[in-house]
Amino acid sequence: MLLTVRGSPGTFDLPPLSVRADLQSVDPDARTAELIFSTGAAVDRVDWWTGKRFREVLSMKPGHVRLERLNSGAPLLDSHSGFSISHQLGVVQRGTARLSKGQGLASVRFSKRAEVEPIFRDVQDGILGAVSVGYRVFRFEETVPKGEEIPTRLATDWEPFEVSLVPMPADVGARVRDGDKTQTNACVIVRATADEDRLRRFRLARAWARP
Repeated sequence: MLLTVRGSPGTFDLPPLSVRADLQSVDPDARTAELIFSTGAAVDRVDWWTGKRFREVLSMKPGHVRLERLNSGAPLLDSHSGFSISHQLGVVQRGTARLSKGQGLASVRFSKRAEVEPIFRDVQDGILGAVSVGYRVFRFEETVPKGEEIPTRLATDWEPFEVSLVPMPADVGARVRDGDKTQTNACVIVRATADEDRLRRFRLARAWARP
């Protein structure tokens, strides 16, 4: 559903998204695991409303990521399912979500419930290790790199709100949860002018050139 379009930018309804994360070290005694919930890597997606492809990049700059929900004890879920308390496997440890060297990091703690024990054992044994993070995007900055047809949308205001153990990592295409039942949020898409696009490419080239 298109809310408003005033040339550029435009504001759209956008469902929550998910993207792969990596499970790191596990502490069996504390029942915790460290994870990387995002590296900001480019992901090819499909626009929810137009069906057109775009390349999504999550900015990892501190002012662009809302970490409050993770740091307040966001849930560790079973495959993004949040319709029952039985779907919650654990919790993001308060105050552990942070950004460091272009990565989003957090620590999760698993429940001691009997039904969670086999899952945590599989995590320790390396059988379960795929993690996905659910998030909302409130602002995209869109550019079209020179020589490409697919636009790049840089999320400069986004909020991770849950982490999930999943049997397989998230698809590179758009993956939203629960179809029409999913609540949406307003997302501003700002399309850069030609001068802004050239300046962005210059800054990106300088960043890649740094050792």
